[in-house]
Amino acid sequence: MNKYFIIPVLLITFFSFSQNDKEKDIDENRNRGFFNITKFSYINVNKAELETFSETEGVLVTDLPIDNASAFSLQTINGYFFSPYFSAGLGIGLDGYSNPNINTMPLFVDLRLYLSDQLSSMYLYTDIGTLIGIENGPKRGRMLNIGAGYKLALNKEKRITIITDLGYSLKQVSNDRQPIRTSDNKILINGLILSLGIIF
Repeated sequence: MNKYFIIPVLLITFFSFSQNDKEKDIDENRNRGFFNITKFSYINVNKAELETFSETEGVLVTDLPIDNASAFSLQTINGYFFSPYFSAGLGIGLDGYSNPNINTMPLFVDLRLYLSDQLSSMYLYTDIGTLIGIENGPKRGRMLNIGAGYKLALNKEKRITIITDLGYSLKQVSNDRQPIRTSDNKILINGLILSLGIIF
């Protein structure tokens, strides 16, 4: 009788410890291991300049009209949490600007510093990278984004976690398809970014 009683108790105990170990392995705060961020952004352009160079006149900078100038951006970032407070990733996106009409495809490194190890946390971020080729459009350039945001849990049970951030974008785009450092004709575009995304 004792044998039949001990065996189920041992099985239940083993099962309980196994479940606890599994629960410990669950990334409840979304700040461990690999992750993906997919986000949509609106960019309000507040500065656009055309910079040209000629041997006779040197560097000329011309302000471009920015009435209703804006852009929409879609980005996906794959990265890794090296600690609950720091992550690094590689991102790619597509930005469509209107006035001036320019399409850019940034390829960038994404660095994030979280201020808390909780599921909901403020963070600082920076994206730095290059602009890769787009058919029938500018071929080269560079970009820098910097800003702050918040990671927010909408539903812990279903593990729906969103991010929202506010930042500033700086881009230089070559108009003559030369490397940005040697280009004699390039556009500089700066603007405020408002983003909303989800972290997987």
